[in-house]
Amino acid sequence: MTEVRIVLILVGVGLILWGAYMGYRRRVMAATPTIGAGDVALVADAGREVRVEVTGEAAPGPDGLLTAPLSGTPCVWYRTSIARMYEKWETDRNGNRRQVSGRNILCDQRSSEPFLVTDVSGQVPVYPGKDAPDGAERVIDQREYARGRLADRAREIGVRAMESGPGTTRGHHYQEWVIRPGTQLYVLGAVRASEGIAIREPHDAPFIISTRDEETLSRSARLQSIAGYVLGALTLIGTVAWWIAAPTA
Repeated sequence: MTEVRIVLILVGVGLILWGAYMGYRRRVMAATPTIGAGDVALVADAGREVRVEVTGEAAPGPDGLLTAPLSGTPCVWYRTSIARMYEKWETDRNGNRRQVSGRNILCDQRSSEPFLVTDVSGQVPVYPGKDAPDGAERVIDQREYARGRLADRAREIGVRAMESGPGTTRGHHYQEWVIRPGTQLYVLGAVRASEGIAIREPHDAPFIISTRDEETLSRSARLQSIAGYVLGALTLIGTVAWWIAAPTA
């Protein structure tokens, strides 16, 4: 039982830290004024990173319109995920065998090309970060076996759906998300003039690319912050009370 209590304490601390981060994220959004996409160059500073916030429509970047690998959807950003689902037998330390299921990722591909955010003031390139944009449209969410249309498309981009792995293959899960041209975006990031006029992932601050507006994002962050603090505190209090009531259990 001691291990369970330690896990619960870690969960409680994690929830509180999540609540603190979401509160910080909300404060950063509130403290950063929205400027025109064409005005980003005016606030750039050659000597430091400047936090910026813009809204506008997504448009193809310098590399032109992209094509999502599986669906063929014209887009400015995409993410393609292919997972192999399997079953295998495991034996525990008592010699008991049981069948377990799992999945291993064969492909998790994201476009890295910059796209534009445009408004009446002009446009600014945006470089996607390591995390997927919030609210991207999912155009594929399908399971099929190794033979099929999506398996054929996967082979064309260099992913073999029959790739070996643990256990027995029970199918593959194909998913793809895109941001289409014309999608309204909210972007909170940083401009570093030394790297060119473009919005990039900040070194030590939240980076947000979202199809939701700032008000909706702020409200969501507030609710998650409150939930994190409350659930974390209740978990810690309940665990400590349990430990006091039954210290040797």
